[in-house]
Amino acid sequence: MERHYSAREALRTVAPAIVALAILASVPLWEVWLPLPSPSPVWPLPLLWLLAALAAFYTPLGRWTLSLGTAALPLAIVFFGPSLAGLVAGGAAVLRQVGRRLLLKDPLRRQGVYALLPTVADAGRIVIAVLVAGVVWRLGAGPGPTGVSTLGVWQVLAIAGYLIVLFALRTLDLRAGERLGLPLVRRLSAPLTLDLLGWFLGLIILRIVLTLGWGFGLAVLAAVALLAAEAARNVHLRRQAVERVGELWEVTRAGHRIIHRNPDIGEIAEHVLDECGNVLDVSWYQFEIPKSHDRAKSWWAGPEGKIEEGLATPPDSPPPLPGIHRRTIWKIISRELAVDEEVVARLQFWCDPRQLEPTSLELLDSLLPQVAATVHRSLLERRAKYDALTGLPDRSVLQARLERVFEETRQEGGSMAVIMCDLDHFKKVNDRHGHDVGDQALIKVAEVLETHRRDTDLCCRFGGEEFSVVLEKTDGETAQRVAERLRIEVDRSVFTVDDQRIRLRLSAGIAAYPEIQVKEAHELLLIADEALYMAKRRGRNRSFLNLGQGRYRTADDKVVESEKPAPKIEPPTLFA
Repeated sequence: MERHYSAREALRTVAPAIVALAILASVPLWEVWLPLPSPSPVWPLPLLWLLAALAAFYTPLGRWTLSLGTAALPLAIVFFGPSLAGLVAGGAAVLRQVGRRLLLKDPLRRQGVYALLPTVADAGRIVIAVLVAGVVWRLGAGPGPTGVSTLGVWQVLAIAGYLIVLFALRTLDLRAGERLGLPLVRRLSAPLTLDLLGWFLGLIILRIVLTLGWGFGLAVLAAVALLAAEAARNVHLRRQAVERVGELWEVTRAGHRIIHRNPDIGEIAEHVLDECGNVLDVSWYQFEIPKSHDRAKSWWAGPEGKIEEGLATPPDSPPPLPGIHRRTIWKIISRELAVDEEVVARLQFWCDPRQLEPTSLELLDSLLPQVAATVHRSLLERRAKYDALTGLPDRSVLQARLERVFEETRQEGGSMAVIMCDLDHFKKVNDRHGHDVGDQALIKVAEVLETHRRDTDLCCRFGGEEFSVVLEKTDGETAQRVAERLRIEVDRSVFTVDDQRIRLRLSAGIAAYPEIQVKEAHELLLIADEALYMAKRRGRNRSFLNLGQGRYRTADDKVVESEKPAPKIEPPTLFA
């Protein structure tokens, strides 16, 4: 996760670099008191810097130390003194990070000013540690390289001083909540083992230079640096391969997560946001289904991630970040989900460029083909199960939900209900205004029912101008209140044709279980249909709850009976 710094945190992070610069600035005051080396040729110094950076590429245990780059430090201390050795070490640490970025394509973990803070802090600590080691080393040496012991007490103390100072400075930068226990000591000490190995290699290279000259010594140092760089490249490639496999697996799982939930379009938009949000830092989001796949609709989400129907209205610019930051504008990323050159959806992301990882767009583009295929398949399956005109689930979905709810109610107890609705005088609408207007009226009623149903209810188009609602954990009285609310909302709806309002009304019949005992789930639809028929006969634009045995309850709590006479009951014949 990206870390943001306040001004105080940023200053505290770069404090080691400030201290290191202050010590280097005061070199003329204290380095003259040391036994300095005799003047040496300057040309090896930039080579030591480059080879130290190259050897430091291999950082399997952490990048806050110089790793095998310390192999160049004995040469720098002996021939050029502590201050120049510190500059070589600090410069190598910075060059190492730049090289990894350019050669190994390492992503910067933070953007802008934040990308520099960890590298500057690490370089400052390394410079301080090398200056301490150089001072200790030179205190035990003469004014020149001749007679310098390759491994004496002062050299051991210098190496130990480097390790101790670097470890101590690193512990001062621990985050809040981190305690210096044994596990943390082990974790911080692990990278220093490569630094220690680099020091011993540097002592060997120092002996070669003193014996055979700079050419042989630099050749050995170059071999060490190249081997370390190759090892770093192999580790990087292996990590990339593992991450790539993980990304491809995640892409595959993303497709399965979208398709196996069998969502509606709003939920599809939410799932696409969830999957794309795993690879992209999204602030605002827009998901649009073109007309070729459904009635053209759009869904959007803001920073809270809540999906709503409509168009996104983000502010003109991203919000300010805490600490050091600069004002910027949105980076708007637009993508189309296409299958066989057919656009199934359009996506738009508003991202803060200060928080956008360099690899995010590449990962997003690798994810989208799988998302496009699964969204396309989800839409096809949805259209197979949803009414093409109204967009409501069809009778197959109704039957499946009805049977599931009925079985759960029978086994676990509780209650359930079914509402059957029918538009009043729908034939007159078709005859007077045409079937196109009739279709628009059905769409309008479907939108009203879908908008005002409860979240747990399922509203379906049963056929023609009939609609059905399945209500879980609902008794007959509550179901009738729901039916009345739906009826009233349809009556209040405004449906106009050529500036002329057409009044839409519906009647409803309700059946509840176990208030009425049935053996099969579909029997509830028949019983609710009987109540609907009675509501039609008693004046329309009303709801009746079937109480059984030809009795029905109205919304004002009156009980009416069917006009059909009750079946005549013959007395039983005991004996023939």
